[in-house]
Amino acid sequence: MNQATSGEHPFQAVKQRRTFEQILLQIEEAIIDGRLQPGDKLPAERDLAQTFSVSRASVREALRVLEMFGVVVARRGTGADAGSVVADSALSGLQSALRLHAGLLRIPTRDMVEVRAILEQHAAQKAASRTEDGGLTARLHEIIDDMRTASDIDEFNLLDTEFHVQLARASGNALLPVLMEALRGTMRRAMLEGFQRLTDWSAERDHLVGEHERMITYIEAGDSAAAGAALQNHVMRFYRHVMEPGTTSPA
Repeated sequence: MNQATSGEHPFQAVKQRRTFEQILLQIEEAIIDGRLQPGDKLPAERDLAQTFSVSRASVREALRVLEMFGVVVARRGTGADAGSVVADSALSGLQSALRLHAGLLRIPTRDMVEVRAILEQHAAQKAASRTEDGGLTARLHEIIDDMRTASDIDEFNLLDTEFHVQLARASGNALLPVLMEALRGTMRRAMLEGFQRLTDWSAERDHLVGEHERMITYIEAGDSAAAGAALQNHVMRFYRHVMEPGTTSPA
């Protein structure tokens, strides 16, 4: 006899939400509904406590959670500029959450790279289908020029990340650049460690620049298939050649 027919069920009584969770839920709903926009300043702690009919300690706890997830930015000090402001980007919170979960679940770097390769292949294909926008790849060319003369690994990695995020933006998909920045941030340490193992990192720099230039050529020619394949090969080759030795986790 199953649970439904025996009168038993897998549910339990609903527990009352903690006060700060109720505050979080209301702020979340206000953001989703558009009543709170990026850059909007939240009322002062005292005013929020009065509005919610809760203690200032509960408000402070809710704001700390929102700051940790990158939803609000706390401006310290006194005066008109002090207080909590709705962030214009959830990047830091998304990166932190992804990095923590990747470490907690011991997600192999290869799995992260494979997901990135799939997303970037799609981004390149979409960008190649939008060649009617003549300025689509202008910023990509500028980034490549800077990459070509990068003098150290950190600088090159930042430019390389900017290139791939910009390519994701060129796809026209609003979520892709957000996911790309989070993935790149999560894998940053493994990528830098891979570069540092190379005996001549500048040779790899020059090779990557050449691959980037070919990808742009395919995109500007409107060749979606070639652009997607080149992007996927580029990501996986870098992993096998630079990141794979001794790499087990992105955390």
